[in-house]
Amino acid sequence: MIKWKQKPMNGVILEEAYQVFGEWDFAILFQADTNENALHFVGDIVKPIEGVAATSTLPIAPIKDYRKP
Repeated sequence: MIKWKQKPMNGVILEEAYQVFGEWDFAILFQADTNENALHFVGDIVKPIEGVAATSTLPIAPIKDYRKP
């Protein structure tokens, strides 16, 4: 298990991590203040981790947060 800080680099905040089944093995939900920081995080920090064979990104925008009343 990788131990990351909630802020692994300037401009990036880790939100959640999931073990998933199917095409992917692991998913990381994070927020980045710019597209450049998102690409830097994935390309320079996540990709070099031993065992990471490939990465892909899926930009998302929340519609409704059902966790908050």
